[in-house]
Amino acid sequence: MRLLFLLFPVCCTLCAQTDPQFVWQGQVDGIAILHLAGKRLAVQIQDGSPVEDQKYHFFDSLPGTEQQARLEVLKGRGYVHIIDQPNLENHYTLAVAIEDRQPGSALYAIDLYWDTSSNRFEGGSRKTDRVVWRGRVNEDAIISCQKQSCASSVAEGPAVADEHFKFSHALPSRDLDVRLDDAEGRGEIRVIEQPRERNHYTAKVSIRDRQPGAGEYSFMLVWNRATSNDAEPIPEPSGRGFLWSGTVDGRVRVTLQAGASFSEVLVGAPIAGEHAEIFRPLPPRSNMMLVIRKLHGRGRVTIVESPSEQNHYRLIFEIDDPGPGNDSYEIELDW
Repeated sequence: MRLLFLLFPVCCTLCAQTDPQFVWQGQVDGIAILHLAGKRLAVQIQDGSPVEDQKYHFFDSLPGTEQQARLEVLKGRGYVHIIDQPNLENHYTLAVAIEDRQPGSALYAIDLYWDTSSNRFEGGSRKTDRVVWRGRVNEDAIISCQKQSCASSVAEGPAVADEHFKFSHALPSRDLDVRLDDAEGRGEIRVIEQPRERNHYTAKVSIRDRQPGAGEYSFMLVWNRATSNDAEPIPEPSGRGFLWSGTVDGRVRVTLQAGASFSEVLVGAPIAGEHAEIFRPLPPRSNMMLVIRKLHGRGRVTIVESPSEQNHYRLIFEIDDPGPGNDSYEIELDW
């Protein structure tokens, strides 16, 4: 029962709609920013007086997934709008600005709607796995979970105490998104890094505890178990990424990493008239379809090393000019 709505006569217009996931009301005098994460609310006063007579309720926690939340303003004379949607960069935080620029305070009431499907385990043949963690945190801690183990680290202050974790299944060595569920504790808990190849498939959770002494914390990370349909296809090349040209007399090696390249002569004379142009940075991925094309030149051009975690995602190709003398080369790489 949404008792809070009894305060708002205008709520009857929403009766035919799906219930919101979050409701809020308060007296605003100035500019207030509501920050929502999980089932936690923080109010930032950007200008004016503190919010008075605040009441709010979460019917569903805000998931640790990217969202396009929807706002409904039930009451208020000023400008109310979403200024930040939940995403990985903002640690899945939803931010709503309430701007009241008229003299004195005014009552505001809002509803927020978001997709709650990721808060629930998927049924049918789709299964989920999880890890449950708990411990005592004093100040800040980072919990890093990889495969079947979780380890905590602190920048300063006491180490995490009474740390326990349990996996239903090992965290897989593949790119995936984990969801934060059943987060409990007096401070802030949020996912700050998703498992990716670049971080050795590690999920990282930040716990920020600002109260004196150590506090009890627990959370669950949930992810979808892989199925036969989840095999990630190797992306087809989307166009030219790199173009190299120069005059070669012997054997030359060209190395490309991210947005930089350099060359070295393995055998023969120095390169003359070298020019390298990067159209798109080389992404830090190992499952790419790379295409190399020799647009001009008489010798052989081959990729000798493809991007991988082991070589820090470098791409290396060699030009072998048979001679005699030198020849001009133009090489294109697509990814």
